Amino acid sequence: MIRWSALLQPPWISLAIAVLLPLTVSAQVVRIETLPEPGMQPQVAVSSGGVVHLVYLLGEPGACDVRYTNRPAKGGAWTAPVTVNSEPGTAIATGTIRGAQLALGKGDSVQVVWNGSTGGKKERMMHAPLFHARLVPGAKTFSRQQNLSGDTTALDGGASIAADGRGTVSLVWHATPSETAGESTRLVYERRSMDDGGTFAAQQPLNTEKPGVCACCSLRAHLAADGTLTVLYRNMSPPASRGMTLLTRQAGRTRLTRLDDWQAAMCPMSSASLMPSGQGLLAAWENEGRISTGIVGGTATAVQRTGPANARHPALARNEQGWTLITSVVGTGWNKAGTLHWDLMNAAGRITASGSGVKLPTWSFPAAHACPDGSFVVLQ
Repeated sequence: MIRWSALLQPPWISLAIAVLLPLTVSAQVVRIETLPEPGMQPQVAVSSGGVVHLVYLLGEPGACDVRYTNRPAKGGAWTAPVTVNSEPGTAIATGTIRGAQLALGKGDSVQVVWNGSTGGKKERMMHAPLFHARLVPGAKTFSRQQNLSGDTTALDGGASIAADGRGTVSLVWHATPSETAGESTRLVYERRSMDDGGTFAAQQPLNTEKPGVCACCSLRAHLAADGTLTVLYRNMSPPASRGMTLLTRQAGRTRLTRLDDWQAAMCPMSSASLMPSGQGLLAAWENEGRISTGIVGGTATAVQRTGPANARHPALARNEQGWTLITSVVGTGWNKAGTLHWDLMNAAGRITASGSGVKLPTWSFPAAHACPDGSFVVLQ
């Protein structure tokens, strides 16, 4: 069920004013910071203990490395970055949607998944690898990367990883069941680990009753404490329907909920964001050049559009006061850099401030996290 709210028109104010503007008594401010290295496609996860875990890509876009570092959420210096991938140059930034994603497992183990580089060789693209590595508590280096794509083929859009913090880890991606299958038969797959990412069960298709996934769009997963897996992905129904679908997997049963539609003849190469909120799961995705946000997974889904035209690759951050920061990149395209944009939404769902203007690297987008004092940091 969808209930569209009135379109919000956020005030356009300069970044210099926006980052200094105290919006509430708790001083809701937004600070823009660069990555520890000149990397791309940052992803963050904040532990319950207040540590920010960060991964990003570094190097040649077609054959780069995944880098990892962390620091306290209240600020301070990042730890010396380490390389996640055990085989150099096996990550890919090209296309913007195939980079690393991370989740925090048992004892804040760091679980990372990324699409493997094929070195630009077309004969290898049908069987592109899907890599996973983890950093267990007390270890100084990540485990050796392992290819978990199984016998699926045509890996394209980026995968996702989710964990419940108690030892269960879900690796989720979309692919085709055979080399002859097309986009309309593409399936969402899961491999689940019960030992904190040490070993994974065989892949299981999740949407066999209604196949079809937009091939070059990434998806996003969340794993609840009760084992419920939620996946936000862009479906593909012939001839040109490419709306977003929310997949919920609980007790071996799958439920699919259509969130919207987008009539597009070509794959938009989009990404999405999904995170817990006080009311359920807060989601953000792209639709016709605007960012859609909403609480999903409940009895109703209230969706609103935010940001300027031609905004892409949204990321979410939420503080304890219920304020949400929505970051995106405007004007990006194939081998084309875009500019940072952010909107700050209060607990009532109203955009109160916006900022824009910082140019991002080609193939990149921003990430953000909340600080203990209620302020936000945007990493770019």
